[in-house]
Amino acid sequence: MAPTSLKHLPIALLMAIGCGVTQVQVPGALAGSLPLVAQAKAPAAAAPSANDGHDHGSKAADAGVLDEATVNSIRAAPLPKQVKPEVAATVEKLASSPQVRQALSLIKSDEARYIKEAIQLSEIPAPTFEEAKRAQAYAALLKANGLSDVRIDSISNVIGVRKGTGNGPKVAIVAHLDTVFDAKTDVKVKKKGDVLYGPGLTDDSAALAMMLSWLRAMDQAKIQTPGDLYFMASVGEEGLGNLRGIKQLAKDYPDVSGYMVLEPIPLPVAVTANTGVTRLQVTFTGPGGHSWGAYGQVPSANHALGRLIAKIADMPIPTTAKTTFTVGIIKGGRSINTISPDASLELDIRSLGNSELQAVVKQVEGYAQQSLAEENKRWGVKSLSVSIKDLGGRPGGMTPPDHPVVHGWMASAQSLGIKPLLLAGASTDAAVPMSQGIPALVLGFGGVTGGFHALDENWNPTNAYKGVQLSFLTTLAMAGVDGVSQPLVQKR
Repeated sequence: MAPTSLKHLPIALLMAIGCGVTQVQVPGALAGSLPLVAQAKAPAAAAPSANDGHDHGSKAADAGVLDEATVNSIRAAPLPKQVKPEVAATVEKLASSPQVRQALSLIKSDEARYIKEAIQLSEIPAPTFEEAKRAQAYAALLKANGLSDVRIDSISNVIGVRKGTGNGPKVAIVAHLDTVFDAKTDVKVKKKGDVLYGPGLTDDSAALAMMLSWLRAMDQAKIQTPGDLYFMASVGEEGLGNLRGIKQLAKDYPDVSGYMVLEPIPLPVAVTANTGVTRLQVTFTGPGGHSWGAYGQVPSANHALGRLIAKIADMPIPTTAKTTFTVGIIKGGRSINTISPDASLELDIRSLGNSELQAVVKQVEGYAQQSLAEENKRWGVKSLSVSIKDLGGRPGGMTPPDHPVVHGWMASAQSLGIKPLLLAGASTDAAVPMSQGIPALVLGFGGVTGGFHALDENWNPTNAYKGVQLSFLTTLAMAGVDGVSQPLVQKR
């Protein structure tokens, strides 16, 4: 994931699932993954009915408590009140068919192998822009699990094709290869009790391994889809990779009709919106000089940068769509007794609205010119200059809450005894298809996760198969299954 969104700021907050009340109780298993959120002890829940169709587990969980504002900060759209009848009927056919029931059972029994493969992949270093070694290992695993049509493209994306039987819509399943950790990081996975610790284990090695479990289940249950399924492992999802992998994949495979993106997302949550991101570097450059001898003769790049930061800090916040901006890095100066010849900042701007995002960018560009003019005017010179560099970004977009694939996820969850709770926003590979109007969802892989982008990243994979089953069933609903159901996505 790219830093600080639902898969980043919200990924830590995302574990707090809400229902729009003043205080929201979160299952303890999820609340334990909330490093940024205060947790509190909650009373044990009333015992559930034994025949209500849900797998509640053996104990009532402790709960974390979050206020409504936190929940609203990650909510992308209201959850539909009920599943469309035609979609519910489609998923019911799928979930009750002998083939799919067998596949779901196989996924459960495959859990230990799935976890082992997640660890295997996680222990191969894969910093952004250095994913080639993991790509080669993953391509080999795809081939070992039944795919004969596997390739690695020029930037180390991995693409495996499971051929469909006819001319149905093509669906892509995507997880990313790269991590935020450099090549020197110790990525050896360690186990403490039921919890596995390893940088990059959950983001996104477990998702890569999940696809292998799907392939085994589909082959053994003899499930065929009308259209091709593309199993894709992307590069450059994190940070300044700026989604270069999925951008290339979308360009190379323009006829894909739907995307399932796999990330460490809690079971009751689907990501249906992508946060738009723009990153700028603003640099002031001047002649510099001695703090005493040149004072009054030359402008200060540091002072100009300070003027700009003050303006950004006081910039009005758009109210029509959630929008954020932060100066994350500042640099400048040569020594304590030198009038600075250069200074720069790096700014991260995010919004759920593309027009709001562009409005903030334009405002910052104007502030940079104002700060330049003020610093030059202060000394009666024109020797200071400013430049603005686009460091890249991510497009915004949304799969509407009334789209059949969203209802397909809801129906799939309900059929597995999972109550859908939230449609959320994030920053993931789904940005690219969403921005192009192609339906896409982001779902998770089960278990309890935490410590994202930290050296103590962790995963308790107990009952992880439930997430693997949910994402699998939702993907089958999107793609359709021969002799069982029609696809929920339209062929492009």
